[in-house]
Amino acid sequence: MQFLEDFKHKIGQWVFQRDLRTNKRLKEVSNLDAAKSVGILYNATSEQQIQQIKPFVDYFFELKKDVKALGYVNAKQLSYCHTPKLQYDFFYQKDLNWYYKPQNYIIDNFVKKEYDILINLCDSSCIPIKYLAASSIAHFKIGQHEEGYEIYDLLIALTEDKSMQKLMIEIKHYINLINK
Repeated sequence: MQFLEDFKHKIGQWVFQRDLRTNKRLKEVSNLDAAKSVGILYNATSEQQIQQIKPFVDYFFELKKDVKALGYVNAKQLSYCHTPKLQYDFFYQKDLNWYYKPQNYIIDNFVKKEYDILINLCDSSCIPIKYLAASSIAHFKIGQHEEGYEIYDLLIALTEDKSMQKLMIEIKHYINLINK
């Protein structure tokens, strides 16, 4: 079975690279004052991960930004904590094709929206989120620095503490420094 999984990953990587080359977006650095919309991608498998991101989403909402957080649930079913709300949507394994590319109307709407800022709180090991970050036509993409994964306009390098909490703190810090 490992051979099949490796094959899926290779096909998925090839499609990912092809889609990355054909993604036509207007790159534009955006500071927090000028931005009107913010998209956030994150791993939402556990209730703890959802609770951890709430203050981050609330931060942008309180600044009167149009915020949408799209979480990937690495499970075959959604649980009670994965109920869509105003700023929160979810997708899960059922929404992935055979090589892990996410596909449904919520995902299409998210990817096609021209967010002023897109923030990815996952690393490249979360393949469905990796697809969305690369496919998005957002003007300014922010994500964690990783070798060989250069789709972001602002890379945040985390050395010792690579937690999502630390990444959110660093993103807030640097996004507030831009154009000041």
